[in-house]
Amino acid sequence: MPPFPATVPSPANNAGDLETAAAAVTAAQQALQTARRGLSAAIHAAREAGETVQNIAACTGQDPVTVRNILAVPPAKAPDRPSGLPR
Repeated sequence: MPPFPATVPSPANNAGDLETAAAAVTAAQQALQTARRGLSAAIHAAREAGETVQNIAACTGQDPVTVRNILAVPPAKAPDRPSGLPR
């Protein structure tokens, strides 16, 4: 995960500060989405490997209801690529 800025820009009338802060928020949102996809994939894989919902919840710090909700949504599949494109 990329490191986040150690300091938050102070409020100012500087557009550069606003742009920097907005870019940091966008990067954090993208990192969160990536992390959530990874957690979902790991939960699905653990369940397919025979782990119990309770064990998955304990290992991930999630509650069993959250784990069941994640398992209720099929994992995202990679988009199909036309056969002519390199992988």
